[in-house]
Amino acid sequence: MAIAHIILVKVKPSLSEDQAQDMLKAVAAIKDQLPGVIESVHLGTNFSARSKGFTHGFTMVFKDRAALETYDKSAEHVKVVQEIIRPNIEDLICMDYDIADYSIPRL
Repeated sequence: MAIAHIILVKVKPSLSEDQAQDMLKAVAAIKDQLPGVIESVHLGTNFSARSKGFTHGFTMVFKDRAALETYDKSAEHVKVVQEIIRPNIEDLICMDYDIADYSIPRL
């Protein structure tokens, strides 16, 4: 069953939008560094007034939980989290879920 991995972050106020975009680009680049592990990645800047201060987010889709685990333990992911994400954010929330069979489009 396909898995959705959603991350929302609050970037530090001192971080410029260009720097925040560079952070998102580093996340997106992991897909190419781990061929066949990440099905898709979608990233962006929040524009909703209901975000509770979360400024940026990304969603990744994985074929299954094993692929998510491979990603989570990979050196590429660990490096981006430790060197790029954590130093530039105030808070983070993560949600992983099995994508329901009745989702549209079905994966």
